Amino acid sequence: MMIDLSKFTDSYERKARLYPALICLFPIMTGVSISYPKVFSTLSGFVAIAAAVGLLQLLSHLARDRGKSIESELFKKWGGMPSVTIFRHRDNRLPSPAKLKYHEVLSKISKIKSPSKEDELQKPTKADEIYLSWSDYLRGKTRDQKKYNLVFKENINYGFRRNLLGIKWFCILSSIIATALLFIPVYNGGEVTNIIITATIFYMVYSFVFLFVVNPSWVKVVAEAYGKQLIEAINA
Repeated sequence: MMIDLSKFTDSYERKARLYPALICLFPIMTGVSISYPKVFSTLSGFVAIAAAVGLLQLLSHLARDRGKSIESELFKKWGGMPSVTIFRHRDNRLPSPAKLKYHEVLSKISKIKSPSKEDELQKPTKADEIYLSWSDYLRGKTRDQKKYNLVFKENINYGFRRNLLGIKWFCILSSIIATALLFIPVYNGGEVTNIIITATIFYMVYSFVFLFVVNPSWVKVVAEAYGKQLIEAINA
């Protein structure tokens, strides 16, 4: 049964929160469909009911909460929030002339004076508070998804990767459970079919991706891209 998820969630919630949760459940769902097709057929009928009563919303919130729970640790590991650190004079993601221009513009429009290089070195915490204020100011000014489409897309990308990292070990556990589901019928005298072999290989690749690809560095790439799009929104 196909469900139009757009009827139950908005674009951000669907792509950044719900999709990670569904990716996590995917191995178990496919494992059940292969080993117990009648059970899967029965369960599929409950999907529409689940959507109607808000269980999809619950899945979204669970994925989001796991992602948020690791966010402070990520920022600590990265040396700060990327949308804040990009304003630092010592950060090299933007050319110095462009950064000074952004500082000047933001000082003017936000009424918050820009720290000099010396101020930043002497009082880094106070400087970061100013940069955080600028970042919050820009987030408030870029709510229009159509006008600031690139900011919105990078925000979704960041939310998706952060939340997927937050449920990383649940996804690996899901893959292990799915593999076990495949071989329960075999243990009970069934044959090892081609689809079981193919699914097992898929679950191995799935686990490999989560073990070696889904990590803080993978999230940092899009977090920095979001920070860059946010500051460049000044030119829009």
